[in-house]
Amino acid sequence: MKKEFKFLGKVALSVMVLGTIILFDSCKKELATPIPIQEEKPIQIKPPTQIKPGLYKIDFDGLRSDGGFSFKIGYVLEGGDSNETPTVSTLRLFENGVELHPPHSAHQDIRDYGGGRFSHWGTTLYFSTTNNTDPVANGKEYSYTLDGSGYPSN
Repeated sequence: MKKEFKFLGKVALSVMVLGTIILFDSCKKELATPIPIQEEKPIQIKPPTQIKPGLYKIDFDGLRSDGGFSFKIGYVLEGGDSNETPTVSTLRLFENGVELHPPHSAHQDIRDYGGGRFSHWGTTLYFSTTNNTDPVANGKEYSYTLDGSGYPSN
């Protein structure tokens, strides 16, 4: 009887070892299989549409959500803030001609609170609308100046 238990114990141990080997082998195969990565659309460099002298329209082509209430444009806007110069951007943003605030906002604050916060960071504009709606669907016009000037009156 003792020999039978020893034999069954060895069989059980062998099955467990073999199962473990098969499990790790299948994991290794899964890791070797490339995982497709969804890449964002490349940022397009195109000239901005000028509405009035010094005032440019936000182009919604390529606009995408950045999470929460934040959206980011799909084209390059030079002159943004950076870690070394966190308030260098002179971009002023307008919703139907009314200036949005505060500029230079933390990106997480834009996502979490919205309310017109925005950030011109690097070459990208991150912004939220005053009522936290989708800027493409809310019927409002979004524009900006890059030289620090206000909304042109002419």
